[in-house]
Amino acid sequence: MKTLQMDEFLRSLKQNIDAPHSFLLGAGASIESGVQSATDCIWDWKKEIFLSQNQGAIGTYNNSKSDNVRRVIQNWLNAQNIYPDENSEEEYSFFAEKAFPIADDRRKYFQNLVVNREPSLGYHLISMLAQQNIVKSVWTTNFDGLMIKCAYQYTPLVPIEITAETSSRVYREDVEGELLCVALHGDYKYGKLKNTTQELDSQDGELVKALLHELTKRDLIVLGYSGRDLSLMDALLQVYSSTGAGKLFWCGYGMQASPSVEKLIDTANQN
Repeated sequence: MKTLQMDEFLRSLKQNIDAPHSFLLGAGASIESGVQSATDCIWDWKKEIFLSQNQGAIGTYNNSKSDNVRRVIQNWLNAQNIYPDENSEEEYSFFAEKAFPIADDRRKYFQNLVVNREPSLGYHLISMLAQQNIVKSVWTTNFDGLMIKCAYQYTPLVPIEITAETSSRVYREDVEGELLCVALHGDYKYGKLKNTTQELDSQDGELVKALLHELTKRDLIVLGYSGRDLSLMDALLQVYSSTGAGKLFWCGYGMQASPSVEKLIDTANQN
């Protein structure tokens, strides 16, 4: 796997500011806006399951961000022999559905997470880059709507909001001053959210095709995304399994990538 330091990445970006770029944003991109990461959501769901079945622990084990609390909860989960292994790729979808089996309850959970949240500096920087036509599309697995909310503040930038229900909008020529904002996992304001294994593994076909089309001609910068969604990772693997001009930059903390991300990067390097 080829690794770039931050300064090396910036020099590459500088050499290609005349070419439009795309971003893929995961939950980690919204942490600075006060929105929980996917990992924090998992621990929140584990806590809800634990406390609802151990009501005497309410008040003592409410802080799911505490390492000590997490260890108690995880030890209890392990002892039940019915839950996925800690840090396994299926944890997100499993615990989302286990904590809230009713789809509308999951929708309300995410709605409550993002209420009154404001876009952080990163979203403003992307909007500024879009004003200069350096960024033309932002694809996100998030439900928070922060990218579209931020982009509206940068007149004359025109954000084009796209969900599964409006996927036909994605096929358009590059227009100066426009920014495509694509919600890959749905949006609680408009349509069905995708959280469970079945939902995540059946991405909207039109959006996946559009992603394939988009990335044949653009460099993609990935931020704050773990790669848990198998259908999205499969779509990216399709893109980078064939020869193309678009580069892939997968940005993250530390040097350890998941096996699926490492496979994707190696495939991109080969082609």
